[in-house]
Amino acid sequence: MSRSTQPHRITMHETQGCLVVPIQEELSQGAAQSIQQQILNRIHTKPVRGVVIDLAGVQIIDSVLWTIFSNTTRMIEVMGVPSVLTGLNPGAVASIIDLKLDCDAVVTAMHLEDALQILTQTLHVATEADSEAGEQLDADAISTITTASTSLAT
Repeated sequence: MSRSTQPHRITMHETQGCLVVPIQEELSQGAAQSIQQQILNRIHTKPVRGVVIDLAGVQIIDSVLWTIFSNTTRMIEVMGVPSVLTGLNPGAVASIIDLKLDCDAVVTAMHLEDALQILTQTLHVATEADSEAGEQLDADAISTITTASTSLAT
């Protein structure tokens, strides 16, 4: 199993408004960093509702690759887009745990469909929260206007 040392382009596609990034081969550090930049550039140029990074083709995840992909999910989140890692095989999961790598801040799912469902639920909850916040602002504005009107009338 050789790892490519040349950064390369990865095929990304959209489904259900989410960017899906399938990774179907073992990666070098340089290739993983190249993919990271491609994902961030893609989100910046064409906004999406969520990102799924599918690592099903990656059999070995060491601390360097895990750091790159966990940082990528954090960078995506800082850009205001939820993200999910999916497709982690049992060997990769065992490596992550054996190496005591930090996985607390990373949202994961078994399959692409599960990841899309997580993103859909996240977006639904965020939309509801935005709606409730807007309703509260409207109620506060009405209260302020009513108070101001009452003050002027007296």
